[in-house]
Amino acid sequence: MSFLLATKCAPDKKILKNVKDAGIDAVELYTSKEILKDPKKVIEICKEFSLKYAIHAPNDDYCPEKLAELSIGLNASVLVIHNIYWDDEWEKLYEIFKNMKTIICIENVISAIEQNKFVRRFNFGRCLDIEHLQIECAGVMEKEFIPVIQEANHIHLSGYYFGSNLWHSHIHHSPEHSHSLLDLIKSARYSFMIVSEASVKHQTLDEFKKLNDFFKNWADTKY
Repeated sequence: MSFLLATKCAPDKKILKNVKDAGIDAVELYTSKEILKDPKKVIEICKEFSLKYAIHAPNDDYCPEKLAELSIGLNASVLVIHNIYWDDEWEKLYEIFKNMKTIICIENVISAIEQNKFVRRFNFGRCLDIEHLQIECAGVMEKEFIPVIQEANHIHLSGYYFGSNLWHSHIHHSPEHSHSLLDLIKSARYSFMIVSEASVKHQTLDEFKKLNDFFKNWADTKY
């Protein structure tokens, strides 16, 4: 398998257990100012489950020291951040993380090129959110998507396709579309996490099982 299926959720014991029981091996951890009041507690909860972790920084706080503590404690592969900080805050974040194993990845929200200045200035990675990319492009442009995928260190995927009402649903909710996107990602030789990003209502054991079965069935035909 060239890339790893993950899902996204908060550090909630019940949900993390659902993920693990469904056979999924990785999580991108949702965080907030409230959640990060006590990073040690988050680490303790997450370490109860033998999962690989990435982290999504909170959109309601700037807390690089707490994010560093959490990243080290969970041996996180990636820290995903939206483009929401002031210039001096990026500098401080860079100084804290520059000798760490965790890769800081900037997520595209409005444009696939909004990450470029961070890659040039700090050598940060790219989190490619394909929901956001489809909105930017009003659909899927296969030829143009491949070089963007090839530059990614981390990918967010969902069941959404342009014009649908499937925002933040798991990829198995639109099987034909998701198959084509997974094929496209494979053709770009991507080799990191793919996060099926879905809202809390989809974070059940049944949904996670369906997600894992869908991904395994696709992979079995491709590898």
